[in-house]
Amino acid sequence: MIEQYGNLWVDLTVATSHADQVATVLQSAWDQGEQLTEAERGTTAVTIATAKVFTTRVALEVTSKIFEVTGTRAAASKYRFDRFWRNVRTHTLHDPVAYKVYEVGNWTLNEQIPVFTLYT
Repeated sequence: MIEQYGNLWVDLTVATSHADQVATVLQSAWDQGEQLTEAERGTTAVTIATAKVFTTRVALEVTSKIFEVTGTRAAASKYRFDRFWRNVRTHTLHDPVAYKVYEVGNWTLNEQIPVFTLYT
């Protein structure tokens, strides 16, 4: 049981650390403004996509596993833990991870810069 909590904490810590690193990359790109090259924009987009994919996986895992480690009583409506899973699931669906995984894979294997879309 304690090991499961430890694993959840490790996952959350890594996800937070990665998101902080990605925020630094995004800020750097933002600061360059119009001087940002197409290649730099693409690299920034891929970096952000990795955070989206990873944090989505971690958020879904943590909010699901919390019910395993706390037992069936955690599903009782009086605790309202289910809202965290539901909120995470809703947010993850707004910007589908499948697009991000494709962009990262296409950049990694084919050196293709992601095309700018509302999902980028």
